[in-house]
Amino acid sequence: MASNNRSHFRNVHFYDSTKPDDAALGGLIQNGSVTEANFLQMLGIVLVTEAPICVQHRSSGHIVLESENQLELGSYDVHCDSTYIYLI
Repeated sequence: MASNNRSHFRNVHFYDSTKPDDAALGGLIQNGSVTEANFLQMLGIVLVTEAPICVQHRSSGHIVLESENQLELGSYDVHCDSTYIYLI
């Protein structure tokens, strides 16, 4: 029987920067084809905010840009001047 916890296989996770110790908002499996621009577009679909977001790689401090650079593995903090970040 398959496990209900699919997050075990994810190698990229994103978090609300105001609650960094909470569970991840979500994640994905980076197989080498996801760019930084793709990641920002995905977050734009699954997150609802009142203001633009800024995404930062947790361990390196790198700010994710709308670029064709390959998305690095790891944890990302989503920063936003919004009073809320909802995951849909």
